[in-house]
Amino acid sequence: MSWLQARKRRGLATVITSAIMMSAVAILGSSGVVWSQTTLTAQQVEMTDSVNNYSNKLNESLVFEYVYCNDDPCETIVVVVTNIGHIGLEVSEISISDKTTGFNKIQSISSGGIMPQSSIAIPINDPSFSSHSVLDVMTTTSRGNIIQTQIST
Repeated sequence: MSWLQARKRRGLATVITSAIMMSAVAILGSSGVVWSQTTLTAQQVEMTDSVNNYSNKLNESLVFEYVYCNDDPCETIVVVVTNIGHIGLEVSEISISDKTTGFNKIQSISSGGIMPQSSIAIPINDPSFSSHSVLDVMTTTSRGNIIQTQIST
């Protein structure tokens, strides 16, 4: 092999090696861009959902209209709550407790959806209500808001 042929081969090898390296860099760079774009989109969707949930939680507004005994002696307490906010909410649970005696009654609500400017009456039955003088009534919404009031029986 002559000196001229070896030099031509060396020049061709440099061009091929450079092309392979440029292709590898382009492929890795493209992969990085696609991966970061996918990750960014997923994080953006998650952040949007989180902001919407917190915003809706702040916009929930619930008021106790009436909390009264339905009969004498008091075995059933009826809790009437009104949604005064501008978004619908779901009451998921009502808790009635007496701090002095340690009494606690938790009742899950299966159909506690309340549209804006609407009310719902929730009866809670327990024969031991009549033995308590002051009860704390607490509602929990599906978004985690807790609204509380106190009544005397």
